[in-house]
Amino acid sequence: MSRYRGPRFKKIRRLGALPGLTSKKPRAGSDLRNQSRPGKKSQYRIRLEEKQKLRFHYGLTEQQLLKYVRIAGKAKGSTGQVWLRLFLKPAN
Repeated sequence: MSRYRGPRFKKIRRLGALPGLTSKKPRAGSDLRNQSRPGKKSQYRIRLEEKQKLRFHYGLTEQQLLKYVRIAGKAKGSTGQVWLRLFLKPAN
């Protein structure tokens, strides 16, 4: 799998704690110094942030994530549950 090679702590500040990316944790309130008050998040932004968390936590590229989602979508059952079973099964 491909790894994210950019500034990791910027991702952690934006998306929250990502144990798969690094063991560092953001300080409370440290990212709000020079920013205006955030508005309400749209549904698109919420879904995008969750997808990015998933990608960075597991070290996946966009194409790899889409491949797993397509396979899980074709299988019977909940797409999310099937995706977890596909992705987290032991590589024997």
